[in-house]
Amino acid sequence: MILGRPTNLWTGLATAVLGVVSVFAINVLRYDPETVALITASLATLFGAVIAVVAVQPPTVNTGSSVNVTTPSGQPNATATLGVTPQGNVTADTTS
Repeated sequence: MILGRPTNLWTGLATAVLGVVSVFAINVLRYDPETVALITASLATLFGAVIAVVAVQPPTVNTGSSVNVTTPSGQPNATATLGVTPQGNVTADTTS
């Protein structure tokens, strides 16, 4: 997720923008189509990598954070609250 939007929407936006830029560069500016394709393909790869790095960050949970645990259908879902014991061990208190 980036700014509350799923990764596929950002990837689609980047692809659409590059498509519009390609059409503009070829039809209006009269650039060579092969050169435009090479440049936009490289930019698409770069944008895809940046979107993947930004959007697929590992989740961060801290002491006191609640995590929703989704179970298979037919079983109750649970919420786990993270805590630390005096010995420094991480615990999770679950409630259904």
